[in-house]
Amino acid sequence: MNTTASVPEHHVRQRAFELWEQRGNPEGYEAEFWLQAERELKGDEKNSVDSANAPAARSGSGSDGPV
Repeated sequence: MNTTASVPEHHVRQRAFELWEQRGNPEGYEAEFWLQAERELKGDEKNSVDSANAPAARSGSGSDGPV
């Protein structure tokens, strides 16, 4: 994945992994965790807080049907 020049990729990778573990290791959200890690590390806290619940909200049983 691409990262910005101001944030080393290994830092983004480590933070994304931490976020993934905190959310219970859901499958299929790699890009979301990566982007959230980039936002956090760049200091864009508003966007990282807004997306913090997105993977958890979408990892349910799917009983609500398609969106």
